[in-house]
Amino acid sequence: MTGTTTTMLAADEVARGLLRQLGLRQTVGRLAVTRIFIERPGLPASALITELSDLGVAVNRRTVYRTLDEIFSPAGCLARWAVCGPRWVCWGCGRAWSDVPDASIVSGLVNGGVLPLDLGGYCGRCQAMLADGNSFLADDAHLGRRPGRGASPFANRRATTIPIGALYQNPALLRELLGSSRRIASRDFVVANLAENPRAGPTAIHRLLQVELPLVPTLRSVKRVSGALHGPKAMILFASLGVVGWSCSGCTGYGQVPDVAKVQGATPEGFVLTDVRGLCGACRAAIA
Repeated sequence: MTGTTTTMLAADEVARGLLRQLGLRQTVGRLAVTRIFIERPGLPASALITELSDLGVAVNRRTVYRTLDEIFSPAGCLARWAVCGPRWVCWGCGRAWSDVPDASIVSGLVNGGVLPLDLGGYCGRCQAMLADGNSFLADDAHLGRRPGRGASPFANRRATTIPIGALYQNPALLRELLGSSRRIASRDFVVANLAENPRAGPTAIHRLLQVELPLVPTLRSVKRVSGALHGPKAMILFASLGVVGWSCSGCTGYGQVPDVAKVQGATPEGFVLTDVRGLCGACRAAIA
């Protein structure tokens, strides 16, 4: 398996190596952003900016977003693969919990269409916080401090695939996620469009519905259904049904993880796998 084990190297050294791979100057700002990203790749940009502020590191927001754009570009994904390799990442606290040492897991994902970088989900602590309805970022809560501004917990991931068949065959799941197991035509159209376009936002789905339907659900209704089916609870429930998606960081490509039981069986103790973030074969071929 390609990739240097991050647990054997300090985050600072890994950050320098990643910037070298990307051909970027190692400025103080870029190093600070990359160092935190290496340690907590599951953080959304807003929470990463808050983390920098909490550490007393002054970095221009433009530098943060430009650095992250480089990291998430196809070339950046390959650079991460060379420097870090694939890792288990919690979307709640954002932490990279450990490397993925099982080469067969990695090769299975590659054969299934994605070069895996973040095998993402939720650690036991974040699952407990979700169950409690706690609105703090996991690490903030464990340290006894409130999150800084912009630290929106669990908001940085969306369900990659929505198993519409399993959803409608399971009334309990419908009630849990959508509040009712009754068939409602307008809601069913929203769900169907979300299943067909899982990486589209509610505004884009609303536009599609305007073309399809004479009587269109309100944007607010679309947002409510989208939020319910894209949230952490839905991701965890879908994973329990054996539905785990992968998404490409370089484009809008996505798919379903093959042989998901094998991947789930290799997760760290207490960790629930919900989706995989990486680089699709088309993006890899485009920069080869």
